Amino acid sequence: MESTTEYNLIPIGKVEIKDNVSSIVINKEYISCLKYLSLFSHAIIIYLENIKPNNPFSQRNIKIISIDERSGIVCFHGSQYFSSGDVVYDIKPYFPCEDRVKECSIPKYDYSLPACKVKNIEPKTVRREEEHLLTDRRVYPIGNIRKIKGEFFIQVFKEFELYFQELKGYSHIKIFWWFHRFHKDKYRRITECEPPYENAPKTGVFASRSPVRPNPIALTTARIINFDKALGRIRISDLDCFDNTPLIKIEPYIPSKDLVSDFKVPKWLAHWPEWLDDRETKLIMDETSLKPSSLDSIKKYSRYSNKTSNTTDFFYIEKELKEEKRKGIFVKGARQNNLKNISVTIPYNKITVITGVSGSGKSSLAFDTIFAESQRRFINSLSMSNSSMNGQMETPDMDMVYGLLPSISISQKNIARNPRSTVGTMTDMYDCLRTLFASIGIRHCPDCGTAIIPLSAEEITQILSQLSFGTIIKITPFKVNNPSYEYVVSERVSTNGILRNYIKESLEIGKGAIYVTINNEDKLLFQSTQVCYHCNRILFELTPSTFSYNNPESMCPVCNGLGIKMEVDPNLIVSRPDLSILDGASKWWGNLRSFSNKPNANWMKAEILALAEEIGIDLEKPWNELPADFQKQCIWGSNDREVTFVYRNDKGRKGTITRPVEGAYNCIKRIFSHSGGESSKRIAKEFMKQSSCDYCHGERLSKEGRMVEIEGTPFPKVASMTIKELKKWVEEIPKSLSDSKLAIAESILKELHNRLERYIKVGLSYLTLDRSIPTLSGGELQRLKLVTQLGNGITNILYVLDEPSMGLHPKDYRRLMDTIKELRDNGNTIIVVEHNKNIMCMADYIIDIGPEAGADGGKIVAEGTLSEIMKNSNSETGKYLSGEKQVSIKKSVICNENNWIKLTGSRCNNLKDINICFPVGAITCVTGVSGSGKSSLVSQSLYPAIESRINEKEDISRYCDTLSGEDNFDKIIHVNQSSIGRTPRSNPATYTGIMDEIRNLFAHTEEAKKRGYKVNKFSFNSKEGQCEVCHGEGRVCTPVSFMADIWTECTVCKGRRYKKDILEVKYKGKNIYDVLEMNVGEALDFFIDQLEITRILNTLFEVGLGYLKLGQSALTLSGGEAQRIKLAKELSINSMGKTLYILDEPTTGLHFSDIQNLLILLEKIKNTGSTIVIIEHNLDVIRNSDWIIDLGPEGGSKGGYVVAQGTPEDVAKVKESYTGNLLNDEFKW
Repeated sequence: MESTTEYNLIPIGKVEIKDNVSSIVINKEYISCLKYLSLFSHAIIIYLENIKPNNPFSQRNIKIISIDERSGIVCFHGSQYFSSGDVVYDIKPYFPCEDRVKECSIPKYDYSLPACKVKNIEPKTVRREEEHLLTDRRVYPIGNIRKIKGEFFIQVFKEFELYFQELKGYSHIKIFWWFHRFHKDKYRRITECEPPYENAPKTGVFASRSPVRPNPIALTTARIINFDKALGRIRISDLDCFDNTPLIKIEPYIPSKDLVSDFKVPKWLAHWPEWLDDRETKLIMDETSLKPSSLDSIKKYSRYSNKTSNTTDFFYIEKELKEEKRKGIFVKGARQNNLKNISVTIPYNKITVITGVSGSGKSSLAFDTIFAESQRRFINSLSMSNSSMNGQMETPDMDMVYGLLPSISISQKNIARNPRSTVGTMTDMYDCLRTLFASIGIRHCPDCGTAIIPLSAEEITQILSQLSFGTIIKITPFKVNNPSYEYVVSERVSTNGILRNYIKESLEIGKGAIYVTINNEDKLLFQSTQVCYHCNRILFELTPSTFSYNNPESMCPVCNGLGIKMEVDPNLIVSRPDLSILDGASKWWGNLRSFSNKPNANWMKAEILALAEEIGIDLEKPWNELPADFQKQCIWGSNDREVTFVYRNDKGRKGTITRPVEGAYNCIKRIFSHSGGESSKRIAKEFMKQSSCDYCHGERLSKEGRMVEIEGTPFPKVASMTIKELKKWVEEIPKSLSDSKLAIAESILKELHNRLERYIKVGLSYLTLDRSIPTLSGGELQRLKLVTQLGNGITNILYVLDEPSMGLHPKDYRRLMDTIKELRDNGNTIIVVEHNKNIMCMADYIIDIGPEAGADGGKIVAEGTLSEIMKNSNSETGKYLSGEKQVSIKKSVICNENNWIKLTGSRCNNLKDINICFPVGAITCVTGVSGSGKSSLVSQSLYPAIESRINEKEDISRYCDTLSGEDNFDKIIHVNQSSIGRTPRSNPATYTGIMDEIRNLFAHTEEAKKRGYKVNKFSFNSKEGQCEVCHGEGRVCTPVSFMADIWTECTVCKGRRYKKDILEVKYKGKNIYDVLEMNVGEALDFFIDQLEITRILNTLFEVGLGYLKLGQSALTLSGGEAQRIKLAKELSINSMGKTLYILDEPTTGLHFSDIQNLLILLEKIKNTGSTIVIIEHNLDVIRNSDWIIDLGPEGGSKGGYVVAQGTPEDVAKVKESYTGNLLNDEFKW
């Protein structure tokens, strides 16, 4: 498809020929572009020939005679190719490694003809340099340069045959493309640049190949690999450009025109290869080994012993703890949401826990009042020039707040969904490592593995002078036998000057490299340049971006920095081989019997019927009885063999299709590659498996970044370490670094070590740096954020934390609190919304809100220290803390007569080939420290294995070796903590289906019928009923570049979501907005006569969500609330019995009394014959479960074992179990 994009060419000068003297006169504004061009012997001119006005431009090599950088005149040889008045658009220096081809083949043509006038082509068919391309000095793309999985292609828009005829027989091609990323005027006005070449000075842009220039045209030479006529593209050797770069011209490489022999380049390029052939690279799928450097080899001759370092002293960081006694943050008359005009003081420099039953108003006080007001004041304190939000943010409903601090919220929400975001990138530890490796890393050639260590003459002198006295050194320039210098290491320091001179002179002659022979034994290469002298690979300076898999230039060219690829799994295409292909052996082809009765032009199905008819296959037979050749063609295609399908259906449609069989494998791969969104996700889940990238082996980087090491450890290996492993590696590094490198790395290593210690303290030692952020739990994410705050050194900040103990094993609670206390002791004030007994016992101050949820909550029930709360008879929390009340239910008696689920050979993630069993009709808790393998066992092994069997899929080998007992279930329900929606439109009413019933009720009112309103009028997702300004969201989002987007109430509908006329329709005196503002308890009374609505509402009430508003935005729900809404939905539609429920930490966000109610509900579900498996850390739930599977003993690589399984009493006796020890204490208590 031809592009309509156009690029304007700016004249930079013109050619003048006077008295046989040829020159280019540069326009005044571009004269400074010539700086240092005179150091090149030749240049390439891009110009417009007067004799070819329809040609977009031509290019020609010229030999420079002289350059006057003041007047802007370039004199040159080669007047026969130019005419006076030729317009010049660009001047490029002649780079031998870009423009000289050693091994070049050309066809037997008359080369004196223009490139487009190839013999055997009629003049009328000749492509005359795209005559339509130039209109008022405009150039149009003729195609794109594509970069697909590390391979480069020229994709032309049309007339591919003409390009093929023009280039046929040539081995190389000259390519012109447009640097479209530098097309803006601000780049095109730049005249000088700093080239990324070693030791290069600041030059004019005409003395570099920089993309920043008046006309951002790139020119390079590439080798033609093959022509693909079917796709209209030419595969070429590697280029240094991005995918979809606009191509503006191509022509064959002709040595007589393009090859220069007597070239000269500046000193800073002298060490570069002299031929394009010498630097050409290709994708190498096998790994290149890391070869020892000369510095490693020379150590055995050194007179200095290996250095040692005291790690403890090195990483010692002096800590100053401050404690200021002030009063606190005073909130008066808070009425936000359900708060009942409360007044409270949050003491400064203390840890204050706000607790209470779910829906009592904890978040309303902590987040919606205190934090929201702090954020609003911050926005309003900015000047008008920096913020458009002044006056727009809503003020929380309260009288006043005094003594408010700048605040930071650390919550469980807003987990990044980008798979490129990792633990390393989020915590900035990845940046530290990138800087460390760029500063002191030893790079190895990506092609041959040779170590490349650029050293100055002074550094080489220092290294050699430290060899043992009497060592004989022979120094010779690289690839030059003479001169050769011999030197004997002496005690006299004065002789070092002689050695230094030898080295300097040899480096000059050897173009940056020398050979040093030690005692006539080892011949070592030392260099001062970034070039591999073994294979002529040019390398640019190492920078931190070299190690970024988000950088297009340094990411793996095949997987684009993801480290993984999705591949079609042939074993998943046919999931029921015992059935015939007509009756659904494959979900991909579906029910082919139905299709054969009512055929159409769907070739994905038709090709199977056509193939079967072609070779005489009986499709009534089961798939596993069909011939192997037929199966092979169904899956992999028939190559070029065509089959014919003739169809005619009841609707009169008919047709004949003759095509090769594409095959399910190729079809799935094609659709997955070209589709997106839900289609790709569905295909990936059904028919594909994830595997490591073959090229980078999952390391995400190009070979240049992967081939850099520190003390033998490559960057990718360090970046994939666990936090605990990385800490150990960081502690070992100082022992082996030289003094100079240690001086460079010291601050980075100390910063890394300090951070790593803190992450280990909060129980995250098992996390790897390359762990994707979307795979973290809310608790893990929050603890990462918490530790990140510890390192910023900011004081007098208010931190508001949302249940930081979530997902943490009880044994790690104290370490979490130690971290929070450290944050407090640094001069900060901490508010923690929390229900955990251990956390409350370690807090400085407790505020108990209640006494109930929703309208019956919002009051201060009790406040004070732990002892004061426990003595307060009004506090439900105090009663549980003091032991006056306990969470308990009646447990089942487990015996051998029970039916059991048995799973063997589970190896998912870190699971160690474990075997587990759990009783049917009971409550089983899966426990263990963070990272021990709980989710791997339950969510990624047990759940998919049983689901596969229930759905009659035979293959469970991806999840475990064997599974038995699954016949006890006909349904499995997995309820996790993911959000029920991602926008304010999603709410409990829409998710559970209540909203459909409510809309139907309003549509059947007399007023609605009178106005002609249908059901869709009462949907805020429909244009018929939604507010035209906020589009039914009730709020308007304003993006803020320096912080999270801010949502404010819609000024038109006042947050009511609907048009004004819709709200005039009422049911029992309430409009639809009023109904959505009701909580579940109020709605139960309001809809008492509506059985379907009350049935769903009752389940919401039973799971402890009676306080939730029907229309409450999904964005405001906690993970625990979202999970209970999902559970309520399943309970409302499921008749129970023979159902396996899987719950992931259902106690998240629950108070003691809520946990008691949850256990009562779970007991009720169990009594119907259902089975419940829970991933849980809460000791009250664990103690009251029927069976426990405890994994560990630690997290990460040291986890994945079954530490104990049995009843709570049995597990309490296992000393090796952290959970058992805690249960033992509970039972004693």
